Amino acid sequence: MKLTDWKFAAAGWLASASALADTVSLVNGDRLSGTVVRLEAAALWLETPYAGKLKLPWKAVSRIETDAPVRVRLDDGSALDGQLLAADDGQLRIRAGTLAETVPLALERVAAINPPRHPDRTVLAGRASLGGSFARGNTDAETLHVDGELVARNPAQRVTLDGELNEAAQDGVDTASNWRLGMKYDHFLKDRTYFYASTRFDHDGQADLDLRSTLGVGAGRQVVERDDLKFAFEGGLGLVNEDYGSAPDERFPGARLGIKYEQAFWQKRLTLYHGSDLLVSLDDAEDYLLQTRTGVRLPVGNGLSLATQLNADYDAVPAAGKESGDTMVVFKLDYAI
Repeated sequence: MKLTDWKFAAAGWLASASALADTVSLVNGDRLSGTVVRLEAAALWLETPYAGKLKLPWKAVSRIETDAPVRVRLDDGSALDGQLLAADDGQLRIRAGTLAETVPLALERVAAINPPRHPDRTVLAGRASLGGSFARGNTDAETLHVDGELVARNPAQRVTLDGELNEAAQDGVDTASNWRLGMKYDHFLKDRTYFYASTRFDHDGQADLDLRSTLGVGAGRQVVERDDLKFAFEGGLGLVNEDYGSAPDERFPGARLGIKYEQAFWQKRLTLYHGSDLLVSLDDAEDYLLQTRTGVRLPVGNGLSLATQLNADYDAVPAAGKESGDTMVVFKLDYAI
């Protein structure tokens, strides 16, 4: 074969390969071709014949087109199979079959492309944390912090177990001795709204609280549930029973508001999280309980992270002689299960 024939053959092969390739345009003007593998954790994986598998930040993508159908999951949890078609920058359309086609959708609404097909599988996830200190000599003190969470999740249900323990002593005198344990069941509807039933137990020796038990029911909304961002809020009613060591015991109905947020930044190099739980007595609006947990995690590899967390608890009507507010800064090592 002559050299010119080889040139024409190569040109034809490249043209056919380009015609059959998926294309991705970036905000900087670059245009890449290959095969879209998946989108997860705000990163798009593109298989190319010239550079292997490329990992592209999703926020850097301005347009995307595919020659074959892919499975798309949107940020509201809905999923459909279809071919991705070009639209204006920052948007796409999805063609399902030969006739149906969506209106232009913002790229930021796409949570995943080609996610695993296990609609009924229950997925377990969790986290365990340990922190503390030990000193002997001129200072005789020790502290211990343990917390954890285990979540079992499928499309229709979620079960959450969480717990926390804090112990501290200075010169043989307890300066902190508290724990809490929670159990919660969520039943999801199709639009990410869910109903829940929960119970929680709290003990705080320094606050003269032997045991606070709370039973609650209500509804919530899982606004976003992605690998890199989770946000939910919920509200409902609860029944609170408080047993004190020396103060009179109390029992009252309450209204509850809860918020849970977690977001990863810079390709999961840093994660911020916050959880808050507010319970207001229906007998006396000035009697309320607020618990918050706010922190930051820095991954160090193999599921381990270094974390700093601020615990802030506030009891508007504490036991006689006790303070309303308690705050604690915790430094700990996290392990993701």
